Amino acid sequence: MMFINAWVTPNRRLFDGVGETSSVLESRFVAEVDIPDLVLRLDANEAKLTTLTKDFNDLKAKYNHPPVAFKAHLTSSSNPGLNQRIIFDDVQLNLGNAYFQHFGGFLAPLNGTYLFSVSVCSHGGHFILLDLMKNTNRIGGILAGDSLYDDCSSETTVTQLNAGDQVYVQHHESSGDLIFAHQNIINSFTGVLLQIS
Repeated sequence: MMFINAWVTPNRRLFDGVGETSSVLESRFVAEVDIPDLVLRLDANEAKLTTLTKDFNDLKAKYNHPPVAFKAHLTSSSNPGLNQRIIFDDVQLNLGNAYFQHFGGFLAPLNGTYLFSVSVCSHGGHFILLDLMKNTNRIGGILAGDSLYDDCSSETTVTQLNAGDQVYVQHHESSGDLIFAHQNIINSFTGVLLQIS
């Protein structure tokens, strides 16, 4: 009776039952790991992971930020002075708490695209010219007035802001003399964050 006992192991020969060599397997050589190359590849993957984590956090902030919007009214008539800031004192809405009533302006909490609107009225025989300001730059103007009738006007604009930029309304130099407030007339300043950049 003949027994066949065969096995294959790395770097060994194949034997048959009678103990004779029948064939030779090519030895398999496993290359040693190039440690410096492996470290470089791991460092590169770590840098990619850091970038992906930052991108993810940026997107998370972009889509998970609280809403930013405000609306404020002017409650009393005024005769503003030269370049005087107009204080819209009756705050109707202030999501995100970025409108500051006492300073009468908006302070951007995030970089992004914002929309602002101002409505103002003047009494018959008077007029008023106001500027919508971004920091020290004029980004809009509102003129209201008529020789006989009460007149209202508005301005709406879209602008890019960086966090910390201010937007407010001021009297245009000394042009005009009266902002007219009445229970049936609404002078308002509104703003909303459209998109984070």
